[in-house]
Amino acid sequence: MTNAEIEAFLTICEYGSISKAAEKLFISQSSLSTKIKTLENKIGCSLFVRGKGVRGIHLTDEGRRFLELAIKYQKIIDEMMEIGKTSKTPKLRVSSINSMGTYLLTPAYEQFIQKMPDVILEIQDMATDSVYVSMENGLTDLGFTVSRRESKKAVTYPAFSEPMVFICPYNANYPGVIELNMLDIKNEIYIDWFDEFDKWHKDAFGSNAMPQIQLEIMSQLEFFVTKKQNWAIVPKSVAYGLACSNKVKVCSLAFDVPNRVTYCVYVPDKSKASIIKCFLVCFKDTLLSMENMDIDIYI
Repeated sequence: MTNAEIEAFLTICEYGSISKAAEKLFISQSSLSTKIKTLENKIGCSLFVRGKGVRGIHLTDEGRRFLELAIKYQKIIDEMMEIGKTSKTPKLRVSSINSMGTYLLTPAYEQFIQKMPDVILEIQDMATDSVYVSMENGLTDLGFTVSRRESKKAVTYPAFSEPMVFICPYNANYPGVIELNMLDIKNEIYIDWFDEFDKWHKDAFGSNAMPQIQLEIMSQLEFFVTKKQNWAIVPKSVAYGLACSNKVKVCSLAFDVPNRVTYCVYVPDKSKASIIKCFLVCFKDTLLSMENMDIDIYI
């Protein structure tokens, strides 16, 4: 197997989708799929679950084992590249799901850089499973996820909770409060925000519901949700960020949708403790600065 094939596998795991990984690697989705199929043929098993009705990226048992080994392999490569470097500049490696990195963490990054200008900030975009594996292999210092995972090394605790709201084009004729029976699934822009949301969506619209568009790349949300009668149900922090463009209208929901709980994950490390604490203070300041957000803060 080649470094390119392993990199392709790790990138898919990191970004949680074929399309986002292909965009990151600057190759087509078909080329990326071919690399993965070649890798699977070489090791003699499937790494990803495939099948009708399967949304998103899910690793097989063999895939999860291969992910652990691939991250260790990448760590060895990184350590090899460090040989000969005399300086040991402190570094903080922060990973998060894409929507948090886009709409919540940017102000915290800016404040952290101002407070600790001598620390290198490495920003990673990872799905939950990849965060935990990367954390346990010493490649990530602080992570934010929307799901808990069992871990022998990492500490996980709730960071904050936020409600879900309705968004649509600013000039669409949706009322200020949305009833479930007003929604046409064909006009939905669907994003699999977290496990409880996916379950709620299946209960509300049926397990065979087919939204018009299913997104994995967060940067495309604003483009699609501002078209015609399109709509989406999103975390309030995402709506807060989109509403600043004056192209999106935010409405309340007359029905219950589970709140999105974001978890903080880290491996206790005395050498990084003060840096991590500083970043969490910056992040808490960011959350506190968002007025009328109905965010419950736990950090």
